[in-house]
Amino acid sequence: MRHFIRISALCILCCAAVLTNTESAADEQTVSGIDMVLIKAGKFTMGSTHNGADYSPAHTVNIGAFRISRYEITQKMYADVTGQRPCAGSKYGAGDQLPVYNVSWYDAVEFCNKLSSARGLKPYYNIVKNDIDPANVSPYDHLKWEVTVNAKADGFRLPTEAQWEYACRGGTSTRFYWGKSEAWELSGKYSWHLFNTGVKRYRDNRFWWVKYHKVQKVGGRKANAFGLHDMCGNVSEWCFDKYDASYYTAAEQTDPSGWNGDYAYRVFRGGSVLDSPADFSSYRRWAMGPFEKQHTTGIRVVLPE
Repeated sequence: MRHFIRISALCILCCAAVLTNTESAADEQTVSGIDMVLIKAGKFTMGSTHNGADYSPAHTVNIGAFRISRYEITQKMYADVTGQRPCAGSKYGAGDQLPVYNVSWYDAVEFCNKLSSARGLKPYYNIVKNDIDPANVSPYDHLKWEVTVNAKADGFRLPTEAQWEYACRGGTSTRFYWGKSEAWELSGKYSWHLFNTGVKRYRDNRFWWVKYHKVQKVGGRKANAFGLHDMCGNVSEWCFDKYDASYYTAAEQTDPSGWNGDYAYRVFRGGSVLDSPADFSSYRRWAMGPFEKQHTTGIRVVLPE
């Protein structure tokens, strides 16, 4: 398949969030119709120190270079690759340029493999189906796929938690990639959230609540400093990692793989149109069973550099 390449440069701070001030650059590359952004190698402070929180303590992580999709995977792209439209008929919105959702972690890794094959790349995941994985401890998971990785493959894959947070922060050390404020108006310039994606309701001429939320067209809000859109809000995004509430340590780490933890849960990040801006901290984590499909959880892909 012919690849169309478009490369430019965007000077950004791609350094340790609070540790250095070295300048780097993010390159843009359209790979077979997918707008990918090169994130240069660096280090950053991952998490935030808060007693009892699953994102604590803050610790240093070294990240190798990788490419990540500028936008969340759309419903059209998902349908083109898989032949399926999981959002059809959903009250949260169906449309070609809306982000895909209603997909499980299993669906996400299978999408990555199908996308890789369609683009002439070697699939990254080794997937064995048919109730094969003895390590899966969830009694509710009737699939129990065994998923391992081929480290030598060049195909698409889900971001690790560390890659996702590094990309989300965009070189910042603040709580949000737009700064410190969770104010609706400011956060709404960068994200689709609980208060700007539905129909507002009023009581006694005062704002009361918002209902009838819908996901929005990808790229409709300002990008972060790395040029990535919707890293917070719109739909949340699956990561590869197994969930472990005590995953973070004070020790410096290099490209943590996300293999450790309870296989019953996988991590998703970023928050959605059903979340308040207060939930959009770059370090915020959520967990869900790999077989579960949530109305507002979708996919963003990465490639090795």
